Parts: sequence; structure tokens; C-alpha cells
Amino acid sequence: MNTYYDYLLVGAGPAAAAAASAIREKDTQGQILMLGAEPETPYQRPPLSKGLWLGKDAESDLPLKSASDWASLGVEMALGDPVITLDPQHREVKTLAGKRYDYGKALLAMGGRPKPLAAVPELLRDRVLSLRSLADYRRLRARAAEGGEVLVVGGGFLGAELAATLSQQGALKIHYCVSGDGPLAQMLPPMLVEKVSARYRSAGVDMEKQRKLMEIRAQDGRLAAVFADGHPVVCDWMVYGIGMEPNNALADTAGLQKGQGAVAVDAQMRSSDPHIWVAGDLATYPDPVWGSPLRLEHWDNAEATGRIAGLNMAGETVAFRHQSMFYSDIYEFGFEAVGECRSDMVGHTECSPDGDQAIVYYLRDHQLRGVLLWNVWGKVKAARTLIAAKRRVEPDALRGLLKDW
Repeated sequence: MNTYYDYLLVGAGPAAAAAASAIREKDTQGQILMLGAEPETPYQRPPLSKGLWLGKDAESDLPLKSASDWASLGVEMALGDPVITLDPQHREVKTLAGKRYDYGKALLAMGGRPKPLAAVPELLRDRVLSLRSLADYRRLRARAAEGGEVLVVGGGFLGAELAATLSQQGALKIHYCVSGDGPLAQMLPPMLVEKVSARYRSAGVDMEKQRKLMEIRAQDGRLAAVFADGHPVVCDWMVYGIGMEPNNALADTAGLQKGQGAVAVDAQMRSSDPHIWVAGDLATYPDPVWGSPLRLEHWDNAEATGRIAGLNMAGETVAFRHQSMFYSDIYEFGFEAVGECRSDMVGHTECSPDGDQAIVYYLRDHQLRGVLLWNVWGKVKAARTLIAAKRRVEPDALRGLLKDW
């Protein structure tokens, strides 16, 4: 006989954690079960590529709540046993270990997985690493402790952060290759891309742009990464961050409506099945400002969408109105951003006289769609207000709106 739960949360990340807390705010009696593929209770992921490497965080700081706190909240946990099937008709899930659970309402919040590289030779698989989970971090940390030459591939958040943190470990020689015009070039204006690139080089990183990875092969007992220009980088091991893919398998088998490669939901985070909500990286929802389909892969978004899903699962009728922010830390540089921030949308950039701070405004059709705050703090709320106004603006009209210098 299957065990029944009023609320079944598939996934044990920030979205599921926020949903569980929100449900309990509104429903103090309903039975809640959180099912996680990893053995850990919900934990912070941003430090995996940032603070854990630099001594700013410890593994003991990662859990969002202790196991006893979750128990006190009345949230049961079944961890280390991924859900492999979802039957929406009978409202039932089955785990890899063969356990079956029935539900009244379900949340899908399984996040995503690293996009795979092209075929990696079997004998090199233990030398080709990615970073998504705490277990991945531990493997990467153990490998880094051995020293040697390492190749970092990927010009997005993860690749940029790892290249910086690994270069500060002392025992490693870092090669950093990106396929575009530089680190975070898909987002930053050229002057900031060059500033960051110069910082890598000053840290001793061998950084190269316009390097598209084509093949990985063994060479004289080491790893050779071959790029489109034919010139390999020979190293002891490599780590890559070339994006992520939503974990869509359960949603696909359940026949849920899709959008932008993930699960389409309404403003209440409800899917095309009235008993299933979706949050975090897995959800494509209406942009709270513009109404167009939006999917984000950031921590703030996971927590915010998870909370809205949980409230609505517990009987509320609350639309998602939050403009999610995202951030990164690379060496002494840090930024916070909100909205749509693409380098081909840069409308105006303001820099402080010393060049250490910048505010980047992103425009589309003469409307402010995003703001990036480079070493500028405490301005996210003001940036959200500017975007939400939806006014027609000219680049010159943006001068001085947020700067303090």
C-alpha cells in the first residue's frame, strides 16, 4: 500500500525548501514529504564555486535548516533516492529504490544538470569534472589538492567563478578557455569584459577567448583538449561549465505543457496539471513585468518561485510579482543584476572616476529591461522600480539615475 502525503515535494533544493516553509505558514496540519536525489538536506549552492574555496564559508554553513528544524516544521525527508516515475492520473510517484507515494498536490523542483560535453573517453572521465552538487564540489576539491595543470572551460557564471577561485588555490596552473569574446561576454559590455580578462591574467591565469572545444583525448598520460583552431591544451584534468539542462524527464512522462525547454506554468506556478506546481530552474513562467515567458537559473529565483508555489499549493491565490536578481563574485569584483542583461542590449554604461564601479543599463525598444550594478551595492530595489515603470527612455536620460559618485 502506498503512503499518502497532502504535499509531495520532488527535489530538495532552494525551491522545494521555500515551498515547504510557505506551505507550513498556511497549513499547519497537512503532511509534507520532500524527496531528494542527493543525500543532503536542502543547502546553499552559491558557495560551491565561491566562498567554500576562499575560506569565507564552511560546509557546516551550507544547510538551509538543520534536520531537527525540518522535523520541527513537520516536513518529512526521503533523501538519496531519486523519483523516477510520475503518474499524474493516479497521483503517484515511484523512486529508484522502488518506494511509492501518493499525493494530493505535488511540486516539481528538481532543478537541472550540467550540459554534457562531447564524448569523453572512458579512461579520462575521472579527470573531466563539472560542478552542480556538494558531491561534485568534494570531488573537485580533492582533485585540486593534488595540484597540477587544470583547464577551465566556459565563459558563463560557473566557468568564470571557478577560474578565479581555482587560481587562488596556490598549487594549480590554470588554463581558462571561453568560446566567446571573454568571461561573461554574453552579459557585460566590452570594457568590463576586458577589465575582468586583465584580472585573470594578472593572477597568472592563461586565459584565451574564441576557443571552441571540439574533442578530448588522452595524450602521453595526460588530457588533451582540442579546440576548433586545432591547437590543444594539455593538462592534468579539466572542469567545465557550459550551461545546464532542466531535469525534464518526469514532466515529459507526465505530459506537462512545455515552454522554453522547461515546464510552462502560470503566474501561480501551476502547471497544465491542476495538481502539479513547478518552481526553480524547471519553471517557465510569465515575466512579472513584461508578461513574456521567462525561465531563470539563479538562487533568488528558485527561492521566490518556490515560495509562491508553496503558498498556492496551500490554498492561497498569489501571483508571482518578484523581479529576481542574480549576482557573482570574481576576485575583488562583484555585481548584482536584475532583469534582462545581454551585452547586445547595452544602452548606457556609467563608470566611477576611478573605474572601480559601473552601472550598466540594458534597453530594448527604448525601454529599460535590465540593470547591472558592478561593485555598486544597495541599488537592486531602485533598479527594479526603474524597470517596472516600463517607460520609454533614451540612453542619455539614464545618466545619474543610480550612481552615487
